[in-house]
Amino acid sequence: MPVCGPMGCFRSTEFTLGADKNTVYNRKSKLVYRESKLDPLSQIIDLLKPQAVFSRIVEAHSAWTISFRPTDVVVFGEVIEGACHVEREDGIGFDLQAGDFMLMAAPPNWTMSALGGGAAVDFRAVIEAPDLLLSPAQPAQVTRFMAGNFKFAPANSDLISTLMLPIVRVRGNEIAASRLSALLATFGDEVLADRPGRSLMLDHLLALILVEALRYCSTEIGVERRGLLAGLADPKIGRALRIIHADTKRPWTLVALAREVGMSRSALASRFAQIVGVPPIEYLANWRMTLAKSALASSEVPMTDIAEMAGYQSVSAFSTAFKRETGLSPTLYMRSLQEAI
Repeated sequence: MPVCGPMGCFRSTEFTLGADKNTVYNRKSKLVYRESKLDPLSQIIDLLKPQAVFSRIVEAHSAWTISFRPTDVVVFGEVIEGACHVEREDGIGFDLQAGDFMLMAAPPNWTMSALGGGAAVDFRAVIEAPDLLLSPAQPAQVTRFMAGNFKFAPANSDLISTLMLPIVRVRGNEIAASRLSALLATFGDEVLADRPGRSLMLDHLLALILVEALRYCSTEIGVERRGLLAGLADPKIGRALRIIHADTKRPWTLVALAREVGMSRSALASRFAQIVGVPPIEYLANWRMTLAKSALASSEVPMTDIAEMAGYQSVSAFSTAFKRETGLSPTLYMRSLQEAI
């Protein structure tokens, strides 16, 4: 029977590594993992499961400064009207104009300001008193922007660091900005409405916003582009990544991967590590462990099958490797996730 969802339809059965070896599924849980035609980015976004935490449209007049505290979530924003300047504690600063979009992962202390700024006001105070930065007189400039943040499924939240630059900025005159603007407008409409399916719509819109932002490559902010997306943009390394994600349980060796992509073993290892950040076999091991975490968090999959998914022939070998990776045994890891809910 096909199982259909936001990512498409897939064959599945009650959990088994079945005859076609293509599906990991437990009818008591969500579809945990599919060795399918999903591309690597789609697979990772599917595991991240972005969820809205907060969003608000803020208006400020003339000169102002808003301070933001450090956070471990992803913050995003779009300037609707006016202009402002972003300054981070780590020394990175940039301007935003009307129509510009910004996304930052786990930012440090940072501020937004306009017209040279004024006394810094904490963002939470602005949310509690929306008129705090409004002027009764004719303002020199009106600035309006959408501000929001979102979090990921706890088991896989560290994946975002392999995907995105610390800062993504999309200029309003670029095609990506118009697509993001349309998504954000729909997102804002859903936030304000109370229609059936609202939570599902918000989560799926966030996933689309995240994918659109991650597709965009900006070199203006001076951060070296490295990681999965950089790898996917390279013809040879992108092919290696797609092969790994399409058939994770296969006992890949560097020689076999190099043969598949038409490179020498040394050339593949060097270029893969240079672009993605880790050697190909280490990437494969990390991805297998990510799938194991997702299976442990999402279902009642037997440990023997999770061990096989992660590339281990025995539960004891998998448990040892898992504890080395996370500091917890698989059982304690599952318990820690349940306690965090």
